Amino acid sequence: MIEKVEQAVQQNWVPSFRYEKNETTPFTPFTKDLSKSKGAIIATGGIYVKGQPPFNDNYGLGDPSYREIPVETELKDVSFAHEHYDQTNVRQDPNVQFPLDIMKELQAEGRIGELAETHYSFMGYIPTPHPLKNVTAVEVAKKLLQQNVDYALLVPS
Repeated sequence: MIEKVEQAVQQNWVPSFRYEKNETTPFTPFTKDLSKSKGAIIATGGIYVKGQPPFNDNYGLGDPSYREIPVETELKDVSFAHEHYDQTNVRQDPNVQFPLDIMKELQAEGRIGELAETHYSFMGYIPTPHPLKNVTAVEVAKKLLQQNVDYALLVPS
């Protein structure tokens, strides 16, 4: 399957694309009580708050930047800029790709603890991942640490 994806990206968008697999990050089990933990959403569906610049595909090269989504954002105020997945369902219910309302419900029920002040969105199509890995991910990781985030809910597109 990975080889087919790699070939499709090479043929259709970026001839130099090479699928990259991370095999060096150790598995770290989550041991904290979820109801006492602080969480953030990290999604790759190209979500942005209306008024922020949308993600840009850059002629098939992807966009390694990120958008900050404040916790008080109403999902009626978000939009999606990502050309590499079917957005039919997320346009009907943004919780499909950015489950902020669902996380707020879980928090109100006491099933999860506090939500971070800021959540993050990326464009999931990044055929040249080096700027994402070496710059953007490092920036977001520092911001998550500054907010004392215990876990991140990763939502791929």
